[in-house]
Amino acid sequence: MIDMTSWLGSRAEMWPRLRLAIQTTIAACVSYVIVDAIGMAQGFWAVMTAILVTQANVGASLGLATERFVGSLLGVVVGGVVAVLLADAQELKFAGLAVTVLVLGFFAARRPSLRIACVTAAIVVLGDPSLGPPISSAENRMIEVAIGTVVAILTTLLIFPSRAGPLFAEHVTRTFTPLFEVARDTLAAALGQPLDIEGMGAQGTRIRAAFAEGDTLAREARVEVANYVADSPDPEAILRALRRTWHTEIMLMRAVYQPLPPVAVKILGPQIEELRAALDDVAKHLAGPATCYTAPNLAAVENALAEIEHRLEEMRAKGETREMSMDDIIRVMAFDFALGQLRLNLRDIAERAPELAAFAGSTYPLLRWLQRLPAKWT
Repeated sequence: MIDMTSWLGSRAEMWPRLRLAIQTTIAACVSYVIVDAIGMAQGFWAVMTAILVTQANVGASLGLATERFVGSLLGVVVGGVVAVLLADAQELKFAGLAVTVLVLGFFAARRPSLRIACVTAAIVVLGDPSLGPPISSAENRMIEVAIGTVVAILTTLLIFPSRAGPLFAEHVTRTFTPLFEVARDTLAAALGQPLDIEGMGAQGTRIRAAFAEGDTLAREARVEVANYVADSPDPEAILRALRRTWHTEIMLMRAVYQPLPPVAVKILGPQIEELRAALDDVAKHLAGPATCYTAPNLAAVENALAEIEHRLEEMRAKGETREMSMDDIIRVMAFDFALGQLRLNLRDIAERAPELAAFAGSTYPLLRWLQRLPAKWT
């Protein structure tokens, strides 16, 4: 029996998919109605463009719309020139097609977004002469692409609008979960609990995938800001804080690939357990729906880290490190250094809370300006 849950996803996953399906359907149908009303012979271009440009959020649609429009314009211009030159020499159409695709394909290899230029140029070059002269055909293609692009953007803006800024904020809060799970398990390994290498590898893959998705959402958020449909801050600082935390955890894992020396575990064990509990509280705060966009209280974390540093200083002062091998001493020093970096990372994350809240509550600058207009006239 087919498990429909695997196809449809959870309820939380279904709505974004359904929203995109509705937006795409509306954009395609409206584009068809427009081109049919004005009598375009090949209106499917507008429909295809509307389907391709309609994306999950406004930033993605705007970014793809720009690439699609520029690529189509380049393809129309190049294909139109070739079609005009070969208008009276149909036997050379094959050669013209080969040269056109070769040149545009060369540039598309550097910028994949320009592959649409190859498609557009090929269709213009191979166009049916009965539909009109090449210049007229090229103009019609450009008009159809423009109609599909504009309709797709308006649909994304007006029908169940979803912006990249809030999606980016939600994604960041989800990324905190695996990051803190790795930190908790790594600290447990320092005390002697076996380090699950396979599980850590899976978590690492999950975190790297989250970083890649975060980069995409950040790029789309910047596009929204550049086009005045959002007022969110630059997401780079938040992404940098997440990556630095992950790199610190990698240092911790390297330091505890074997448990800390018994003397270090005996002296530092209670404080490391306190640190694990404090990190769990911070993780719950950052994952909580009501608290995820506010700065966590790091007092317990700071206290535990300060106590670990104090105990390490006492160990050095009392000469207890002399009982350790050089390899163990190096690992304890690396563990101490990584914990210091973890403190800085957590402070950075806490300082980024207002920026994360700004992403979650970003608004349309134009809409806000229109809302203020009545107050100016009263």
